[in-house]
Parts: sequence; C-alpha cells; structure tokens
Amino acid sequence: MSDTATLSRLFASIDADLDLVEHTFQQQASSGLEILNSAAAYAVATPGKRLRMALALLSGRLIDYHLDKLLPLSVALEMVHLATLVHDDIIDNATTRRGMATVNAHYGDGVAILLGDYLFAKTAGLIADVEDFRIDRLFSETVALVCEGTIIELLSAHKLDLSLDTYLERISRKTACLMAACCRGSAIVCGGTDAQVALLEQYGQNLGMAFQILDDILDYTASEEAIGKPAGNDLRQGLVTLPLIYALQAPDANGHMERVSRALKAPNAHADDINGIVQWVKSGPGIAEAFALAGHYAARARAALAEFSDSPERAVLEELVDFVVARSR
Repeated sequence: MSDTATLSRLFASIDADLDLVEHTFQQQASSGLEILNSAAAYAVATPGKRLRMALALLSGRLIDYHLDKLLPLSVALEMVHLATLVHDDIIDNATTRRGMATVNAHYGDGVAILLGDYLFAKTAGLIADVEDFRIDRLFSETVALVCEGTIIELLSAHKLDLSLDTYLERISRKTACLMAACCRGSAIVCGGTDAQVALLEQYGQNLGMAFQILDDILDYTASEEAIGKPAGNDLRQGLVTLPLIYALQAPDANGHMERVSRALKAPNAHADDINGIVQWVKSGPGIAEAFALAGHYAARARAALAEFSDSPERAVLEELVDFVVARSR
C-alpha cells in the first residue's frame, strides 16, 4: 500500500474535518494582490501528507474534541510549516520539492521571501482566534525554535565533523518541535490536564525526531521518483545528516573522508562524486544505525501514548508511529 493510501485509511475518521481545515487553510493563504495570491496558491498546491493537521485533530480527539479551537490552531501551525519550507528552499537554492518547481524557482526569490513573510503574518490572526494566551506563547516559542534550528543548519553546513549532538539539536528545533506544538496545542485547547499536555508533547516531539531521521535515510536510499528530489540532495547542499555521520564513524571511513569533504565544500559537486558517496553510505552500517535511532524515538512516542486509555484515536496515533518508521524500508 502506498504512503498516500495508508494515510487516507488512517485519517478516515477525521477526513471531513481535515477537508475543512484544508479549505480554511486555502482561504487564509489567499491574498487580494494577484502575484501574492498566485504564489500562495502554487505553494498550497504542492502535494503533502496533511500529517501536522491530522496530529492536531487526532490529539484533540484523544481528550475532548473542540473543532472550533482546533481549526484555527491546526491551520496556523500548518501555515508556519509551509512558510518555513518556502524560506528553506530560498536558503538552500532548491529548485524542486516533491517533484514540483519550488516557489523561488517559479516566482523568484523576492516573491518567495515575501510569501513566507505573508504566511507568517497571517498566522497571527489565526492564533488570536483561539483566544488562549498559552497558545500565543506556544506559537511564538515554536517559531523561534524553528528559526534557531535553521540557523544551526546554516552554521553546520559544509562541516565534515558535525557531531551527533548537533545534528539531533538541529532536527529537534527545525522539525520535531512543530509536530510537538501540534500535539501540545491541541491538548491545551481541548482541556487536557498538565500531564496529558506533557505526554502529547512528548509524543509529537519523538514522532518528529523519528520522522526527520527517516527523511534523512530516504535521501540516501529512495529514488527521485519516490521523494521528488535526487538521492544525495542533502549532500549536494552541504548538509551532513545521520546516515553519513554514522558512516564516517565506521572503521573504513578514512578512505572516504577526502571525497566527502570535497563534495560538501564544492558548490557544484560532480554527480559521480555524490552518487559514489551515496552508494558507499548505503552499503555500510550507517543506514541500519540510523534506523535503530529512529526506532528509539518511535518507542518513546509509543510509550507516551501508553498512558492514555485505549481508543480508536490512540490506535491511529500508534499506527502513525508505525507508518513513520516503515515508510523507507
């Protein structure tokens, strides 16, 4: 079963509400300015998994479902995610995302920068509609964390000696914190206890860590058709991720150090060099070790859910963990 089909099955119970969230998202992202409206519509049309929206809705169902509060919350957090993707593509000079031209490639950097800013601005009104100062604080802290994660990524780019701790801090702030915010925010607006809020935040944080590690594994193991970008794309952008960190720690790594260093520092590394490194990483222990660490975070996500009573919503959230850790195998 494809990823899309699996998620469609998992989200069947919230499908109608997800459609409402998506419709609201499209409305909120629109603008009266033609060029901005066109760019926003283009960005919104990029295919995605609706994962963050679904996390917010499912977490709310685990406690006491209040769609009136979850609607602006989930739209705002998904809009933050889209804004960060638009800005990331500019920083990375990326030309494709999920098989489509990026906003910056299609409209230019100037429009893309302003579109990201516009989306961030629109989220402020959505968060105000939730009418909960705790969500105001959560939103501002989450955006700050994402920005810090992006700065860590910039500062650690092109560095062969990236430590495991720095990598984990980077993905925690840049990716996992947003999934954690979806779950924590949902628990807050649905009247969860302090313990329930903390547990759902732990679930989202650990799910996000596993999700990003698996994305980084896919960059070495999946085809361009499957992920919408060429294998070794992170390496082309000068980024060291977990599979490469582990590969560089292997006993036979010394013979590859110079080639990896050259590829990281070259603005346009030769395709044969990139492909050679990708094949070396794939054939070594780095992939299996990265899977193992993703499994560790997945287990922590499941453990957080174990504190909740059995329910269809808990079962779906548990299956989401399975989906995340299985999608690149």
